[in-house]
Amino acid sequence: MANDSALRLLVKSYANGLLERNQYLDIRQKLLKRLSSKGEITHKDLQYFMNKYQETEQVSIWKNYSISDWIIIILGFMAAATLAIFLYN
Repeated sequence: MANDSALRLLVKSYANGLLERNQYLDIRQKLLKRLSSKGEITHKDLQYFMNKYQETEQVSIWKNYSISDWIIIILGFMAAATLAIFLYN
């Protein structure tokens, strides 16, 4: 693993299914920009971009639901609880 470059590890992550295509392309683009500006990229650069991308993905999961979706979910739970009360009493 120490012999693999950051770009090679990125390709391996994509090939193993750890990244989606758009994530892979975005991280690769950022690494190549860093390579052109600094002249080198390290494993820390790759880890930074992957962590940054994963943090934004985790936050966006909760943003996928709108307020009306949450209202419907809560009403569904309330209906299930009411039905359970009527059936088991």
